[in-house]
Amino acid sequence: MRVIGEPFLTREEILSILHPGQVTTESQFRTLRAHNATSSGLPVTMRAGGGHIIGSIQLYSALNADAARAFRLRDHDLARELASRAQEIERSQEAGRVRDAVAEIARNMPTDLSATAQVPDTLRHYLDARQRSSWRALDHGMLMRDWLAHKDAWLPTNFDELIDIVADLDRAIEAARIQILPDPHVSTFYGTVARMDDLVAEIEAADEQALLVPRDDLDRQGLARLGQAVAVLREVLPGGGSYSLPMPAVATERPMTDDRSPYAEGSMQEGEVVFGEVLDGRDGAWLARVRARPPAAPLAAPIPVA
Repeated sequence: MRVIGEPFLTREEILSILHPGQVTTESQFRTLRAHNATSSGLPVTMRAGGGHIIGSIQLYSALNADAARAFRLRDHDLARELASRAQEIERSQEAGRVRDAVAEIARNMPTDLSATAQVPDTLRHYLDARQRSSWRALDHGMLMRDWLAHKDAWLPTNFDELIDIVADLDRAIEAARIQILPDPHVSTFYGTVARMDDLVAEIEAADEQALLVPRDDLDRQGLARLGQAVAVLREVLPGGGSYSLPMPAVATERPMTDDRSPYAEGSMQEGEVVFGEVLDGRDGAWLARVRARPPAAPLAAPIPVA
């Protein structure tokens, strides 16, 4: 399955590249804007079913990630050039079509996210993952707005049309990178979450290459879900060392909707024969590694000394 980058990012995702591994703040984004090192974004007004405005979100071209990285490396001219090209992409007809799709989904969002029966499954998974790892966990409205910017929210509504638009936006972004960027010391691993436990996840690419990433890194981005498309940014830092950052991505094939499994509750009939197969290859290696892992040490508190 081919995986490409998502066309738009949230402010938080842009700032996660500006300050890797750090808590980010709104003032940091204002600094980028003051230096013209990020685009102005594509505003999406959120309206409830009755038409009244319930908030807004901002979509930023993924090229802003490259602008943020250039700004961190103190190449402000390069950052401004990338941000300017991002602005052009945001004004394209393709970007406008995505904005319309996001606005349509936003109109159908429940105002009370505690009413779980009305919350889409993908949003519920996103909230659950981010609540375990994000300092923004208590602000459900903010997390929902972040989710709306991602393809899990708007792409399924009209997959056949929108996937072509996403591919066009991806080509425009890649063309800009080739034209503008010098040797970036950055690579991106594209794949889907194929296997996962409490500690690590295995991202598998279309050519069957695999990459292990910490489960916590996926949780922080709301990506800890089997089958989730992921782009892992890997950057060599100027002072030595490197870091990896999982980001949302887009699988170019429609996801399977038939999740019937012999392990699903109520899926087996009495007397039914279920055929299985012996695990080998990567699945077998994954299970062997998990079984060989020593159990985690139990949490303990120091005993006070009298």
